[in-house]
Amino acid sequence: MRILKWPLFLKEPNPLNGNPSAITVGVFDGVHRGHRVLIEQIVSHNERAMPVVITFVRSHHKKARYGKQEYPGDILSFRQKTAIFESLGVSLTIVIEFSESFRHTGGTEFLRILQEHGKMNYMAVGSDFRCGFQLDTDAAAIQKFNSGCHIPTCILEPRTEGSEPISSSRIRSIIASGDLAAAAAMLGRPFTAALDGAEFNGGAYDIAGQGRILPPPGRYPVLLHGKNAAKPAEILVADGKIIVDSAAADMYPEFIEFLP
Repeated sequence: MRILKWPLFLKEPNPLNGNPSAITVGVFDGVHRGHRVLIEQIVSHNERAMPVVITFVRSHHKKARYGKQEYPGDILSFRQKTAIFESLGVSLTIVIEFSESFRHTGGTEFLRILQEHGKMNYMAVGSDFRCGFQLDTDAAAIQKFNSGCHIPTCILEPRTEGSEPISSSRIRSIIASGDLAAAAAMLGRPFTAALDGAEFNGGAYDIAGQGRILPPPGRYPVLLHGKNAAKPAEILVADGKIIVDSAAADMYPEFIEFLP
């Protein structure tokens, strides 16, 4: 899978090598069960179009959505997220940072770029998706705009768990409460903490320092995943860090899977 930043996507004269694209757009933090359905929609068109995910890097935009509350952290590292995209069959991930210039891009202008430069011929979005300056374009408006260019647009309702919609914000709240079984049910897999980029000092990995969420302080049974092995262990979460014993650290784990 190729990963391309938005400015380079715009600069490349033929970023998809002449192929039409099937596109979905979102932050996709956690790549939970609802996200997977959207991605499966675009991948199902891979005989007719290249499956493309457009996603966003962590920015002040996310913090603004929480008002004055502190953003609790991402569920996945960027590397984890894109690895899941690739495993689901995505061919290209385009990464957008919320620069000032992009923040002022209108929704229909954004769609026009995807149609003309990205050769979009199919799109899938969630029913609650909005894009554009001040979120000026909702899913229904996207569908109407695309239909004028004869581009089918699939609008999917959120998947539910326990009668409530699955969302990244809901999963973050549940992880923060310590209910990792409920988080795993909504993610469709156990919650994991990637260690890539996390500073390691005194037997502790600084996860919060990388802008990622952890469950409440305490001891947790986990699997430590190295390059070629997984090892059961118990870790301590404290002060936004994961603390492991020296024997566990010596296997150089790449990520930690919390057991529900």
